[in-house]
Amino acid sequence: MKKSNRFLLIACLFCALIICSSSIAMSAQQVKIPYVVSGDGWWTGIAITNESDDSIDDMKLSYTTNEGASGVYVYIRKAVIGPIAPPGPGIIDPHAPIIPKIWSAYETNLAAIDGHALVAKTIDDFYSGDGTKTLPSDSGSVVFSHEGAEKFYVTVYIGSATGFAFQVFESTAP
Repeated sequence: MKKSNRFLLIACLFCALIICSSSIAMSAQQVKIPYVVSGDGWWTGIAITNESDDSIDDMKLSYTTNEGASGVYVYIRKAVIGPIAPPGPGIIDPHAPIIPKIWSAYETNLAAIDGHALVAKTIDDFYSGDGTKTLPSDSGSVVFSHEGAEKFYVTVYIGSATGFAFQVFESTAP
């Protein structure tokens, strides 16, 4: 194989790699909202608009507190297995070492959003989902994201009894 043919082959492979990687990177969409608030007379309303013909089935809400926490480690104590007498089997010994159990991110999955549909709720209602979660703090930031290519818009309303303001965010590739 001649040098020029090798160079052409390498150049074609390089271009194919760039095209494939850019199409993969463009397959996800997200909106970052720098500030949301809930409590003390303030509220945040969110309206998500799906601009595509297809349903968005995997929308996720990720929350970060003002202190920068995006989740929490849940710890458990190692159970001590021993005789029936305290601290018997299955009894948790308060002096046993604490071992990390799991990293739990402050995030939740949203219900599917049909094509050209709009879903509007408060940030608390979006985050609580099935009612088992509550926001970890009164204010923070939010990322709405999904793995598909379907574009969406998020309108954020922040207000109190004295008035409100709003901002519209368009989804982009991460």
